[in-house]
Amino acid sequence: MGNRYELVLESDLSEVRRVEGFVKKMCQEHRFAKDFAQDLMLVITEATNNAIIHGNKFDKAKRATLFCSIENEEVLIEVRDEGVGFDPAELPNPLAEENLLKPSGRGVFLMRRFAKHIEYVFSPTGTTLKIRLPIRRSERADCG
Repeated sequence: MGNRYELVLESDLSEVRRVEGFVKKMCQEHRFAKDFAQDLMLVITEATNNAIIHGNKFDKAKRATLFCSIENEEVLIEVRDEGVGFDPAELPNPLAEENLLKPSGRGVFLMRRFAKHIEYVFSPTGTTLKIRLPIRRSERADCG
């Protein structure tokens, strides 16, 4: 059973299938509770989609990298892209009336709701999103 996981993704949304398998494997190996596995899947999928769509802007020459590790009963997640970054304070509030019917714009909001901690690190080579989620476990691997 590993404690460190890595997945390199092309800048294409079809890569989400690989992310799902990645999360399910980690869930089963560590006996995560089903509801925690669903939360983890949501957070990681949103983070990797944002890296591909907004960070790399679907540029086929750029990659997004997903790192996960299990430490002190938390999942530590890092998603790196090769984009120029953004100002998190500038993100529109998805609960504002003018944004309620928009089909996108909720990813960061959802990640903040589930995570214990979120941090962005911006550099000349890209953006790294760091997320910490406290683990909830089950007696059996029930990751769906």
